Amino acid sequence: MKKRRGFPFAILVLILSILGCNLPGAAPEVETAGEESSAPSPGVTVVVVVENTATPIPTDTPIPPTPTPQIPPELTLTKNSNCRFGPSSFYNIADQIASGKELPVIARSEDNEWWQVVNETGRECWIYYENATPNQDFSSLEIGEAPPLPGIPLNFYVVDQQCLSAQKKFSLTLSWSSGGGETAFRLYRDGGRVGEFKPTRLNYKDPGVPYNKVVTYELEAVNEYGVSERAIQIVPACK
Repeated sequence: MKKRRGFPFAILVLILSILGCNLPGAAPEVETAGEESSAPSPGVTVVVVVENTATPIPTDTPIPPTPTPQIPPELTLTKNSNCRFGPSSFYNIADQIASGKELPVIARSEDNEWWQVVNETGRECWIYYENATPNQDFSSLEIGEAPPLPGIPLNFYVVDQQCLSAQKKFSLTLSWSSGGGETAFRLYRDGGRVGEFKPTRLNYKDPGVPYNKVVTYELEAVNEYGVSERAIQIVPACK
């Protein structure tokens, strides 16, 4: 009877197969996404837990402030007022406006004592601050422009005088020069006007100076907008 030689060989193959599964580097089978084995079985409920997800914090949307309506600058006259060509009493009167009138204000003087307004005829003129009540603070308004006044007369002197004590008569001659921008000169003696002269005339002889009295002469330059400050000459009494 012959012996079966194939049996030991089969055992050897089986042993080698078992050892091969346990060798280092042997990779286990991994299921990949998309394969049928990764899909949940029917009837199985899958619970997904999400961790460390930041909860959005509601923020207030800023609401832009409502713009404050700009109130046009105006004044109300508290007394009958002269409205002048410029911001000083040296300027001529452009208009006379009654108390209670409301006027738009367009500018101010540098010292904030005069306000430039527009009258009913559209003319720009200046109101003194004590004659009106403003509807707001005018200090932020721009400084207005005014036409130029003539310059104060220069070199105003007594150049000749005659004091006759026996006859109690006194006469003198005054002289001056131009300060610029004038259309005339006005001369005053003790507050009363002596005369008005052309801009080319630069002297005056006074034949009737009061005797035994200190006399004050004042000279101002004139143009269409107003007058200059006055040059002053004080003359001692003739005795």
